Amino acid sequence: MNNDLQIIGLTGGIATGKSTCARTLQELLPETVLFDADASVRSLYENNAVLDEIGSYFGSGALLPGGGVDKAFLRERAFSNPEDKEFLEQVFHPRVREECLALLLQTSRKGVSRLFVADVPLLFENGFDFGQSANLLVATSRKTQVDRLIERNKWDDGTVQAVLSSQMPIEAKHGLADVVIWNEGPVDILRSQCRRFIQSRNISI
Repeated sequence: MNNDLQIIGLTGGIATGKSTCARTLQELLPETVLFDADASVRSLYENNAVLDEIGSYFGSGALLPGGGVDKAFLRERAFSNPEDKEFLEQVFHPRVREECLALLLQTSRKGVSRLFVADVPLLFENGFDFGQSANLLVATSRKTQVDRLIERNKWDDGTVQAVLSSQMPIEAKHGLADVVIWNEGPVDILRSQCRRFIQSRNISI
């Protein structure tokens, strides 16, 4: 086992720049092992057992004619019906956590890295615990989140507000995080903050 491995949780609100922060950490320290919860969910959308559970619960309207799930349908149901949201969380969250723990165990056994980072959007909302020693929050103002979602995702204001309202406010996450990276400025500033964070964990770059 690798006793020198630093285990970090990375989170933030939608469109705050979590993925950019994760990539930056990996660029600064290439040995970094990154678990991406969003990528895990995307792969699970192609899992036959998951498709069967979703189809059985929502009916054929949740599935696309050519195969796969209708993500827009699921997003609308999750944001408008708490029971539907809870069902989807029960389908995905245990599987995502299992994948995270499997990658962490593999990383620890191989001893090839000093830093393991799990990028988990709902880290605080769902009490996602995988043995991390610190939680890193990437934050912006709500206005910046709104502007980025409209520009990047082409969502209308109603969808944007529904998505943001379904998540814990960034202000509330501040009190739960060990370190906060403020991502309103240029990428160079984000990079400098990421560099300081790595060095604060006593890891030389």
